[in-house]
Amino acid sequence: MKQWKKGIVTTALVMGLVMPIGAQAQNVQAQPLSKPEAVTSIPEQESQDHHGHHKFKMRMSVHQKMYMTLLAEKYTPKQAAEWQSVFKERERLIGELKAARKTSSPEGKMDKQAKSESEDAERRAHMEKARHVYQEFHAAIESGEEAKIKEVLPKLLEQMKAKNERLAKKVAEAKK
Repeated sequence: MKQWKKGIVTTALVMGLVMPIGAQAQNVQAQPLSKPEAVTSIPEQESQDHHGHHKFKMRMSVHQKMYMTLLAEKYTPKQAAEWQSVFKERERLIGELKAARKTSSPEGKMDKQAKSESEDAERRAHMEKARHVYQEFHAAIESGEEAKIKEVLPKLLEQMKAKNERLAKKVAEAKK
């Protein structure tokens, strides 16, 4: 009988210690980074800032930029500087777009929401083309064939330039 009581008391003590630790682990929040600009996109913050909807990721993470830069330096060294300038231009445009959207009026936002079908079709065509190029890039990286990678990197660069052009148009519209 004494063994049974010891077992119950031991179990109760262990549960009394473990349960608060488990509850505390669920409530612990991640500490903010000392350099918040090092992380370009945090999904939890995006979903809070955009009323529960996950914002389409406009920025590439630092790791993605570095990866693309290293690939460009290895396989298309003549275009490595061009990749860097495209990335810098994209960051500048995104900054301008954010600033312009903060200062824009609510009436302008309503007009932008009423998009025409032609703009929607154009956007879908760009997305389909980008998806095709990305699948080509993924297959080239997966195969590891140097010739395929050299062939697809310029396509990706042109795609990034086209994205920058569309961003520049959005910035111009937002500033109006």
